[in-house]
Amino acid sequence: MPPRAKAKSLNFEEATTRLEEIVARVNNPETGLEEMLNLAAEGLALVCSSEKLLAEAELKIQKLEQAGAAAETEETQETHAEFSLI
Repeated sequence: MPPRAKAKSLNFEEATTRLEEIVARVNNPETGLEEMLNLAAEGLALVCSSEKLLAEAELKIQKLEQAGAAAETEETQETHAEFSLI
């Protein structure tokens, strides 16, 4: 499987594990130049994929925070409306 295709099919945890494996192989003095180049390409693809996954997660968190803040504001407005009726 090409490095970029493999990177896109992994979740964040799997990508992190694979990056650790790549670092270990690259640091092995028995790893040849050609393999190192292939590993570097795969590693870069994994980093890009992981950055995208992190950005998506951050966006989801921001949306959840906004939804929570909106719900809190709505709840506060309802409470104020109830008290004004009394």
